Amino acid sequence: MKAPEFTSNELGRQAALVRSGLLDTSPEERFDRLTRMARRIFGVPIALVTLVDRNRQWFKSCQGLDVPQTPRDISFCGHAILHSDLLVIEDALNDERFHDNPLVTKVPHIRFYAGAPLHSADGFRLGTLCIIDQAPRRLSGDDRILLRELADCVEREINLQAASEFYQNLKQSERRARAVIDGTRVGTWEWNIQTGETVFNERWAQICGYRLEELEPVSIQTWLNLAHPEDLRESERLLMAHFAGDLDEYDCRCRMQHKNGHWVWVHDRGRVFEWTEDGQPLRMYGTHADVSAEMANLQKMQQQNTALSILNDLALDPETDDDARIRKALRLGAEYLDMPLAIVSEITSSVYTVLWFNAPEDAGLEEGLSFSLPDTYCSIMVEQDDSLAIEHMARSPYRDHPCYELFGLESYVAAPIYLHDRLFGTLNFSSPEPREQGFSETEVTFVTLLARWVAGVLERRISVQTLTKLVEQTPGMLYQYRLWPDGSSAFPFSGPGIREIYGVESEEVSDDASPVFSRIHPDDLATVGASITASAQQLSVWQQQYRTRRGDGEWRWVEGRATPELLADKSIMWHGYIADIDDKKRIQLALQESEDELRRLFELSPIGIALNDFHQVSFLDVNQALLEPTGYTREEFMVLDFQQLLPEGEFTGLRGRALSELEESGRFGPFEQDIVRKDNSTYPAVIQGLLITNASGRTLVWSLIEDISERKKVEQMKNEFISTVSHELRTPLTSIAGSLGLIAGGALGALPEQVDRMIAIAARNSDQLKQLIDDLLDMEKLVSGKMKIRLQRQTVSPLIEDCIDRMRTYAVDRVITVRFDDHHPDQELPVDSHRLDQALANLLSNAIKFSPAHSEVIVGTRLDRGEFRIQVSDQGPGIPNNFRHRIFQKFAQADSSNTRGRGGTGLGLAITREIMTQMGGGVGFESTEGRGASFWLEIPTS
Repeated sequence: MKAPEFTSNELGRQAALVRSGLLDTSPEERFDRLTRMARRIFGVPIALVTLVDRNRQWFKSCQGLDVPQTPRDISFCGHAILHSDLLVIEDALNDERFHDNPLVTKVPHIRFYAGAPLHSADGFRLGTLCIIDQAPRRLSGDDRILLRELADCVEREINLQAASEFYQNLKQSERRARAVIDGTRVGTWEWNIQTGETVFNERWAQICGYRLEELEPVSIQTWLNLAHPEDLRESERLLMAHFAGDLDEYDCRCRMQHKNGHWVWVHDRGRVFEWTEDGQPLRMYGTHADVSAEMANLQKMQQQNTALSILNDLALDPETDDDARIRKALRLGAEYLDMPLAIVSEITSSVYTVLWFNAPEDAGLEEGLSFSLPDTYCSIMVEQDDSLAIEHMARSPYRDHPCYELFGLESYVAAPIYLHDRLFGTLNFSSPEPREQGFSETEVTFVTLLARWVAGVLERRISVQTLTKLVEQTPGMLYQYRLWPDGSSAFPFSGPGIREIYGVESEEVSDDASPVFSRIHPDDLATVGASITASAQQLSVWQQQYRTRRGDGEWRWVEGRATPELLADKSIMWHGYIADIDDKKRIQLALQESEDELRRLFELSPIGIALNDFHQVSFLDVNQALLEPTGYTREEFMVLDFQQLLPEGEFTGLRGRALSELEESGRFGPFEQDIVRKDNSTYPAVIQGLLITNASGRTLVWSLIEDISERKKVEQMKNEFISTVSHELRTPLTSIAGSLGLIAGGALGALPEQVDRMIAIAARNSDQLKQLIDDLLDMEKLVSGKMKIRLQRQTVSPLIEDCIDRMRTYAVDRVITVRFDDHHPDQELPVDSHRLDQALANLLSNAIKFSPAHSEVIVGTRLDRGEFRIQVSDQGPGIPNNFRHRIFQKFAQADSSNTRGRGGTGLGLAITREIMTQMGGGVGFESTEGRGASFWLEIPTS
């Protein structure tokens, strides 16, 4: 905050302020009238006439504040008097001088300030006329002029008192003057009342434009010949009263005809100094002063006071009918200007339309009457875009304008009416008679101000019409609610939407709000009342959701919001709205209920669930199923992050895989991963997750972390059982298979046909069972890590060709052709040749087994971004959609019926996946059901 500096002439200014006699005096209507006008004209809550004393600013007139003064060091007006120009602060919060001023940050919360300095007669700036608002705003150029003009009126009131005192002193001095020395600037005269003989000095003649010799011979008749006939009666009355002793002196203001024909105001003062013996007046001496300028100023002040009185009367008029107010303004303006015709017009393109008028009955005017704009006097005003005054049309530069011939009006004064910076029309006064004295500056200003007043009425009228339409179309209810200190309340204003909210009419609650409160749900009434009380005590925004009952008896949810305002009588007025939110509220309640149900499911889920931010590793929420196997309490767990739950060194790899899959498909996993407990032991879990975006746009990840400790134990038991059974079955099964083979081969001689067929079936089934046991043993070794993988860098193409050659017999038996498309014959890879052959043989046998007769199986190679792919493609039935997710699981077969047409253990692809995983590679497939399948093995090149 910056305190205002003292003026450069502070001592002289303080002395002038004391001489004004205004400090600490009672309120005066002449000043209050002007601040009320300023408040209404500019639509602000506060208008002041301030006088800046040494340590304070004191309010001579105060509208909108209940304090008489404030310290000078925090005053806005202290800054305003540093210069003669207006000081305008559009937003105090953006001005470094005031942004932290207590008058800004606290009551009265000044945001906008405009102050016009007030000058004493000797030029000292005593204070300001200022307007204040609690919201930022701009002050147009016209408004700046108007504020200065109102400040000039305040200055005149300040200086008029001093001028009046000066006038009285001058009058007393004149009474003391018994004789006037020839040669001064005041005319003198000497009159022999009995003979009529008079003596005038040269100045007396000069005042009327003559030389004294031109008036010779002079007598009292000379004075009578030059005096205005209308003033002679008053002059004679005053003279007789002086002769009779009723007046100490003769004191008269009258008009004298100048040599050039115009009238000059003179002030004659005189006194009888000699009397006849019989008591008759004999000789009289006096002065003759030119007071034309003074009378002009007095007339101007009278005109200004009359004009301000009219404008003040209009501003304070309680009449609410805008038509009646404008007609009254036209009548008062016509009387003030002494002109019979007064019109408010609207100009649309080139059409001039009479909206309101004041005129004699025979004027031929009517509301709605239209003329071509170029044919009217107003077209002249529109061309120059300013107020226009014509004293005598016949002698003016506009005498050849078509309007003069059409209407014949000799005098005309008009001002434009602007609405939102656009020309709306004109306010004009006219007469068929010329104006002898012309139009004064005050009269033109009066018409201009009256045009702005009309514009204000029209703007408010249009605003009210617009607001009414908006209120009618606004969903819900706009309102004002007032609460008095005694607890009574009412809705001074409520829109038509009150019927939809409360089922009552606006008129029912304009004086008493009780019908509204009777419509609030009993369960919500106390809460609503408490919220209103809290808002009143703290002057905080009121906002509440509650239920109301309309005329149909249905309870519906509504939401209200209002801003409180403390009024001068300590009552509080809320301005706000209430809207029907029933549908939204019921959806919200249903959603809340659904969320509660989901929360219960979340907490009761047997699988651990965690919620994380996509961009962070800390936890937002976890359920009990996740806490139990870790050994942490909820408070302990929530301060952890995902990295602390994984064995050292495994977080980066898991996070990378998860983020990659989330960005690609919105899901990740399932991954098998060890989780670290609180005691640093671990347990196995399956982790998978889903990417979501919440209502606020935040990206989150739901993760399912399933404890598979028991499953692992069961699998271990199963694997051990399978291993044991496989080893225990293998020896006797080998013997049985060998014996059956010998018998089937004829070692015991020829057998009966039925026995031979049964022996063949038994031999075939024993071979298949032996293959199953071998596969089970291989699978168990792979899973348990007992199968040794010996990687050697070698050329891959020969290994592929050997495998194809060994499978050709099987292919020929099934009438299948196998083709090898070798695109990289020299590629060397780190592989275990035996296990690669086993994996490729599984793919080839499946492709041949499921291919239709006379079709082709293609084996191809491809190198892509450091991965070498061996791909086996067939033309078989493809992979069913419902089988794809478990195709690499153990014992998985697309046809699991007892009558499936193709043999197999269901372990081949599972073994292939384990082999490729342990060699650092992978396996995958592509298939369209009914159009074949392509399986591939992927091997890293390094």
